[in-house]
Amino acid sequence: MTVDDVLQQVQAGLHLEAETEHEVLEELRGHLEEAVAAGMARGLTSEAALSQAAAALGIEQTAIELQATHAGWGALEGIAAAALPVIFALVLRWFIFAPDGTAAAWRELPVRPALAVIAAVVLLVPLIRFPRRRYALGLWLIFWALSLLTAIWPTTRW
Repeated sequence: MTVDDVLQQVQAGLHLEAETEHEVLEELRGHLEEAVAAGMARGLTSEAALSQAAAALGIEQTAIELQATHAGWGALEGIAAAALPVIFALVLRWFIFAPDGTAAAWRELPVRPALAVIAAVVLLVPLIRFPRRRYALGLWLIFWALSLLTAIWPTTRW
């Protein structure tokens, strides 16, 4: 039995995205190689040290725990993180601008606290929902700026 054999047994129980699975298995490889080196330092053969490390690891239980820890929506979560800022920018644009794109309601904004609440929620939802995807705020700002530009530019008189 080799380290690759142990990793194949663990991999059989994983159903993760390819990149995540590769990272997890590489980290596990490092731990197994360290355990084998420690066993060999105690006088065991490499096969005995690997068998002892695999037994201590608990291959099936490790696969189950790794799957539970690293499973997620993957690509769908990334798409949602990119789509939320666009959707929220459009929603805010609809609250502020008239359907024809004019900024007729700008004077009413300071007296409409509901808009401030909606804007705060729109800013915070991507950050709360996607804690590791902080770029959602940056995307939101880009799309919001583009929305403002497309609404204000035609009404500007030079």
